[in-house]
Amino acid sequence: MSSESVQRRPGGRTARNRENVVRATTEILLNEGYEQLSIARVAAAAGVAETTVYRRWSTRQALAADALADLARLEIPIPDTGTLESDLRVLLTDTVRLLQRAEIARLIRFAVGLGQGSDELAEVRADFWHAHFANAAVVVTKAMERGELPHDCDPYNVIEDLVSLTYFRLLVTGRRIDDRVIERSVQLALRRHGAR
Repeated sequence: MSSESVQRRPGGRTARNRENVVRATTEILLNEGYEQLSIARVAAAAGVAETTVYRRWSTRQALAADALADLARLEIPIPDTGTLESDLRVLLTDTVRLLQRAEIARLIRFAVGLGQGSDELAEVRADFWHAHFANAAVVVTKAMERGELPHDCDPYNVIEDLVSLTYFRLLVTGRRIDDRVIERSVQLALRRHGAR
């Protein structure tokens, strides 16, 4: 058999192994914490050899980073209603709906606490939040292109301002997040960033 006739199957054993390892890592992180994460435990939970894990992830930090990168890409559709105000309202409404799912709320709580006092995980935490807000920032970029926001506006700052009250209520006070909170958050973000 020539090397030209050998074809790799997309989604083959390597993809399955990666999926199993990331799933096992996520479960350990969310249920037991980073302190309990080890390559040996992940390999056992994923049903793969430790060498399989080491081949792709040489440290537990790398495992955590990869698992959180997958989790950061939560399925929040990016609205394109034609106006920033409406886009932000739809985006925050969808975000609130997602955060009301127990497993998502648990993930966010974990990500907030991740790496507190640990240089090893500070970068992992920062990467998680950057990826988590990256898609939403597209809404702001489009608004800047339409002239609804100043061109020197930082899209991440707008999104952070939009969701800050929601996350504060979710993580700190436990107070209800309703349509009034969503509207207040939208208006505050618009005013703070000079929406036209």
